[in-house]
Amino acid sequence: MSFLKTKLPEVPFTKNRKYTYILSLILILIGLISMFVKGGLESGIDFTGGIVLQVHFDKEVHIDQLRTAVKDAGYENAMIQKYGTSSDFLIKVQGDYEKDKDTIGPVITEFVTYPNPTAGEKSVALKVRVRDDKSAIKNIFLRSDIYSSVQEVSAIDKYDMLDEYGTITVSVENFTKDTIIDFYIFATDYSDNVGNEKKIQIQISKDKKIDSSVITEWADSTLTKTEAKATVFSPSEKLINNLKEFFSENNIRIDKEEVVGAAMSKELQLKSLWVVLLGMLAILVYVWFRFTFRFGVASVLAIFHDVIITLGFLSLTGREMSIPIIAALLTLIGYSINDSIIVSDRIRENIKLMRKDSYEHIVNRSLNQVLGRTLITSGTTLIVLISLFIFGGTVINNFAFTLIMGIIVGTYSSDFIVAPLVLDWELKYPTKKRG
Repeated sequence: MSFLKTKLPEVPFTKNRKYTYILSLILILIGLISMFVKGGLESGIDFTGGIVLQVHFDKEVHIDQLRTAVKDAGYENAMIQKYGTSSDFLIKVQGDYEKDKDTIGPVITEFVTYPNPTAGEKSVALKVRVRDDKSAIKNIFLRSDIYSSVQEVSAIDKYDMLDEYGTITVSVENFTKDTIIDFYIFATDYSDNVGNEKKIQIQISKDKKIDSSVITEWADSTLTKTEAKATVFSPSEKLINNLKEFFSENNIRIDKEEVVGAAMSKELQLKSLWVVLLGMLAILVYVWFRFTFRFGVASVLAIFHDVIITLGFLSLTGREMSIPIIAALLTLIGYSINDSIIVSDRIRENIKLMRKDSYEHIVNRSLNQVLGRTLITSGTTLIVLISLFIFGGTVINNFAFTLIMGIIVGTYSSDFIVAPLVLDWELKYPTKKRG
């Protein structure tokens, strides 16, 4: 079966390592200059905040029509992606929309007093109307220095009902007779906002009865009633309503509606940075214990090399930083260290088997021995990624592009960066004992 044997390639990986160092330095500088000129990578919605809508139309819609509808809603820079069928779209609008969230509590617009029919004049019922333009009303509270009561409101959908009513009964059993008691009414909503308090006064008679005729209304009479306000729509509602109006003859289904706030985005940035740094540290420690410290340092330097050059390609092609790209970079880190470990393991084995050979010959021999495995692994992976890049649609496009660039650079660095760095380190600071 000698015809199955193949001659081991003799690629001089380490001979021209100074030129590969220069090539890597040029690629790194190009990427860094591009990011510096552009002020860093453009951040996607995951890191800037914004709106994400996944929309389905019953009838086919042309993407240019959808762009016009979104532009009419005031979102000229929205990114629209087609996925699945010709009737499914993903709409992304960047911006900090946290400021549009509900931060105002419910407003007490009016109240009506009448005796509680079950308790006579020893109690009074207050029927309160509360208004909230954005969130459903949760509870209505009545309090004084020695008395409190709460009415839980069963709110209907917050966009269908702006006003809610609640009835609170006030008993006089615990109050001092012949006094005027100050009561304060306020309400809360399901966004955890507390509305401003409104004061009313109730007269308690000498025989501890309520004289309903002297119950006063708001201390500030201008707040007795509030005229109905125009409904306030959130940015995503505004966009949805505009789409429904623009495509009035086409039924629209919202499959996904998401608003990413700036605070969450900053948290994601910080967590992403920590994940990458901790991953680098873990790799350094693992390779240090598995092989030697110099292999660990060379592997981590190669990872930085791969990530920086890949980020440079992302910057040059104008791609946005997003969670899928972070996932691709983390995948790339794992892929890169796997290649480095394969090379390092073969070098370590050959050091024991080829004690009389020079260190440079051992390194070069090891790289040629794993060259076939490296090319097959990288090649088959690239075939899948290129297929995803071409046929996977725009949603997965950035992920596939990042991995394609990363694997090409990572394959290059595992053969032309990691091993040559270890070789130069060994030549300058030889180990006392091999194996």
